[in-house]
Amino acid sequence: MQLTKQDNGKPFPANPLAKTETSMIQKVEKLKEIINQNSMGHLPLAYRVDLMRQVGDTRTVQKVLCECCKKACSCFPKELGAENLLYDVLSEMDSYLYKNKGTAESILVSVERLRNYVEQSADSSEGMASWAIVALGYAIRYDAASILAIEDYNGEDDDAFDFESWNADFICSIACSGSNPFVETGNVEKRKEYWLWYVKMVWEVTQNPNVEYLSLPVCKSATPLIDIPVRHQLDLVKTNKRISFDDIRDAVLLQIPFGIKWDFIDVLFVSCTSSMLNIHSSTGDKIKIGTMATINICKEFRLKRKEMYMYYPKEGAWFSLKMVITSNSSYNLDFNYDNLDEIPSYFQELDWILSFYTTFPRSIEYTPHWLRKIVGSRKLYLT
Repeated sequence: MQLTKQDNGKPFPANPLAKTETSMIQKVEKLKEIINQNSMGHLPLAYRVDLMRQVGDTRTVQKVLCECCKKACSCFPKELGAENLLYDVLSEMDSYLYKNKGTAESILVSVERLRNYVEQSADSSEGMASWAIVALGYAIRYDAASILAIEDYNGEDDDAFDFESWNADFICSIACSGSNPFVETGNVEKRKEYWLWYVKMVWEVTQNPNVEYLSLPVCKSATPLIDIPVRHQLDLVKTNKRISFDDIRDAVLLQIPFGIKWDFIDVLFVSCTSSMLNIHSSTGDKIKIGTMATINICKEFRLKRKEMYMYYPKEGAWFSLKMVITSNSSYNLDFNYDNLDEIPSYFQELDWILSFYTTFPRSIEYTPHWLRKIVGSRKLYLT
């Protein structure tokens, strides 16, 4: 038997949680009507702002945006699956929100590192899904202020804001539907389907905020080894001497100050959007050379690399080169085509590496696993 009165004969007070729950159900149903009636199948920002304010809890709002990103990624299982760089970051965010692992600061570092790289492909649907993950990172670091605390907000829709200010929920609607409704109508049904999913998801997340609504695919624990074929470019230098580095050796030796004793000279050249030249003697002392000499030597290194690449382009171009010059003027060359760890951290900006790869594309069999993840689904491989 259900009790309706207290011992003093008065009715029990209304349950405030039940009232809130009823209010949320009514709002969700209202939003469904708005979506179905919208000619673009769009849910305007003003309604989403109001809904998130009713949700109230910042962490729950962040989880809602995270679920949107997982939904968008599910539309591109091949491009944004466990082998993609953005998957790693989304997984980090998911663990932070649902398992309290990591920090908001470390997430910001991750998205800042990826930001420029992601912007290069934001003109595609899967690129927009990636951009949503970046937006989610900022929402996590800055308490979802982009939707809970929009400065001077007066009910404007998403098109009133810059691309960089869009919220992850709207960006994901573009990814899932294939177009921005304010630029071209596109697939209204897919957009409507996304927003109807969204309001249902918001309801479920608010009811069970500690339970993931969508799951990320399980990532393989081990990275498959890739055997890179032998490069014929190396024969151009080491076997038939079709390409010689003698002129660069001579230019370096001219820069060694008179009177310095050395058994060998170490030269390190790195080039990936920007260039770096370091020269050390066998004693460990750094040898400083003039600006013009540095510019000219770097230029010659880049020309040699381009020449090697033109003979066998499918083998790619080297990122860095170590040159050891002995006291009898002979020298050894060690080319780095595939090892990320040998590239100084300063040059490991993902957008730099992608730009370098775009300049010197290679066939997939000559592309190591870490570089394949950066290239992603972009159709850049030589065939």
